[in-house]
Amino acid sequence: MQLFILLFLLLSHVDVVTAVAGCRSDRDRDHRSRLNCTALGFSDVPAGLDPTTKVLLFPNNLFSSLSWSSFQIFKDIYEIDLTDNKVPDVSSSVSPVLPTLSVLRLSFNRLTVLSGGAFSACPGLTELYLDNNAIDTLSNNTFSGLSKLEILDLASNRIKVLPVLMLHPLPAIEMLYLEKNKITVMPNNWFSQKEEVPYLYLSANPWACSCSLGYLRRYLDDYELNVYVRDGPIIRSDGESVVCDSPRWLNGTPVINLEESYLCYPVTGAGLTGDLDQLVTSTTPDKTNTAATTVIYLDPATPVPPAAGPPRTIRPPVTRPPPPPTTTDIMV
Repeated sequence: MQLFILLFLLLSHVDVVTAVAGCRSDRDRDHRSRLNCTALGFSDVPAGLDPTTKVLLFPNNLFSSLSWSSFQIFKDIYEIDLTDNKVPDVSSSVSPVLPTLSVLRLSFNRLTVLSGGAFSACPGLTELYLDNNAIDTLSNNTFSGLSKLEILDLASNRIKVLPVLMLHPLPAIEMLYLEKNKITVMPNNWFSQKEEVPYLYLSANPWACSCSLGYLRRYLDDYELNVYVRDGPIIRSDGESVVCDSPRWLNGTPVINLEESYLCYPVTGAGLTGDLDQLVTSTTPDKTNTAATTVIYLDPATPVPPAAGPPRTIRPPVTRPPPPPTTTDIMV
């Protein structure tokens, strides 16, 4: 009996060539049925695939569109991997076509704009990978209906503006990747729907250190230990990875190391506030009063040291499990 069980376990992990030429059948680490059709030149879901399949792998193929209905025959579909294809957009759906889909991988495609309700066809998503595209536009409702989403990867795109309410439909978010975009400002109260996101990636963005970055500065004070950077498989906490890109005299300075008063200079009389070029103060005697009068000039050469403020409070370290892997285990 033991020999039979051992033989069954061994055979369950052996690749089997399916009726579709080149696709291989096996099971993932959680024993879900899986079809691996990597780099076979498919531009659509081929006929003849087992409809009971739960994991479909189509990386490095020629899909030029994402048709939700093409996957509708897979009644218990759990994961779809379309990494490194040619998909330019994602169309919303009036109904949940794929209610069981939990993981969707669209990295390295040609996505540029994600409109409202783009993923309404799969409301059960828990992981969504959209990194390494050319996404430059999102809306407040792009991720509406994804109340179970825990992992959202938007790294290495061209996002400039974070929609004010983008995170509101995502109460379960645990890992948010926004590094390597073109984001300059974080909207006020952007995390109000869920203050603490345990794994947050914000590095390699051109943050503009002005009045408008005050919210992010305060947020980092409270949740510095939740900010991470990754280098291949290496992931580490680094609150100082969020650095100023402008103004030029603050370039490379960690946002968290700046006093908030240094981000915003209220200049009275001149009508100037916010992200100024350099401010220099000089003192001149008042003609009618022995007190000194401070006159503020713009000078690009000499920075003013930040105003003194209370010492920054860093929360004690917290223990968390390591983040889950972000790539599909192609072979078990």
